[in-house]
Amino acid sequence: MKILFPYMARWKSVNWTRYHSLLTYVAEKGHQVYVLQPPAMESEETNFQEIDASLPANLELIDVTIPSSIWKRHFPVEKLVKKGIYSVYSLAAAKKVAAERKVDVVLLYNIPQYPYLGLPVAKVFDYADDYIDMLARELGPLNCSALTGIGRRVLNRMVERSDLVFAVSNVLAKTYDGKVQVLPNGVDPEEIERAKAVPLDLRLQRPVIGFIGSFEYFIDFDLMIDLMQTLPDMTFLLVGRGRLWEHVRSQTKAKGLTNVVLTGGVPHHDIFRYIDQMDICLNIFKKIPVSHGACPIKLFEYLAMRKPVITTRLEELKYIDKGFLVYGDDVEEITLGIRKLLKEDGLKETVADRGYAETMKHYRWDAIADEFVRQIEGLRAR
Repeated sequence: MKILFPYMARWKSVNWTRYHSLLTYVAEKGHQVYVLQPPAMESEETNFQEIDASLPANLELIDVTIPSSIWKRHFPVEKLVKKGIYSVYSLAAAKKVAAERKVDVVLLYNIPQYPYLGLPVAKVFDYADDYIDMLARELGPLNCSALTGIGRRVLNRMVERSDLVFAVSNVLAKTYDGKVQVLPNGVDPEEIERAKAVPLDLRLQRPVIGFIGSFEYFIDFDLMIDLMQTLPDMTFLLVGRGRLWEHVRSQTKAKGLTNVVLTGGVPHHDIFRYIDQMDICLNIFKKIPVSHGACPIKLFEYLAMRKPVITTRLEELKYIDKGFLVYGDDVEEITLGIRKLLKEDGLKETVADRGYAETMKHYRWDAIADEFVRQIEGLRAR
């Protein structure tokens, strides 16, 4: 099977997405994957901060050519405009690749990719985020019901016209009940074992409270900073980068916090080495639609490393949690949860073991990739 994936960021970037894990496994299983990607760009977004990364033999990256006079120009609502520009130029490239390489399937995952539904191949749409909430936030001062309404209509059409539709979470799947199949995020056990073989020694004062992920608007960093002030005897290890990284750095400096370590962006294969240094992990989101519909990869990465997790109450967690998560929506509740985990004999180990067992049973990328391929092959057979 040959799969075309028009990606809207640089593939070899700090930000390791669900598609990196999913399509790497698919390629390693013998299927051919062609990834279209935009030109390089200077950006605070981790999607464009590039690193060295190895590729499986059956995964090929194809750069889409866009005139630098257009691509390097700055626009209002920059992120949305650049996505639109790339979608226009990449469509021509996609048509050429589909014809020359005899592609079987195109995998789509965002609203600007609507024109790809015209390709003469099977169309698979992956509903991976609450795109309407994201659109409203990226529009900024231009946000209005007319524009988000257009976005909603386009999204509806993509779901209707696609031959197969996945959703990353039960919350998102319920939006189109009966049409969408849940394909969650997961974790790679082999990657964990490789990371454990080369441990880090950061020499941090314990206990260590940790976070990994993108420094973006949906993560409640203000709550985390308040937590750092409340618990000066604990070290906070924050791993990742994004548009809010400088805000977090400046706020911790202005408040004189000496108990926080900001690593910046790190390659995904090193993530587990940092999680290994953590005693308790944070899954702290702002309670907005894009958060409630998320299936956080970081959550499974924490759990797969047998770490206890404190999280804000999110709708999707009702489908995931089987008694292994500790909940906290404000500083007081999170502090109580941390202190309870640290003081109550055996509690850390009990919840960590439960979370690990559930993750290994239901959230492994190899099994998720098998289901992805099985569904597409069933589609092609029909």
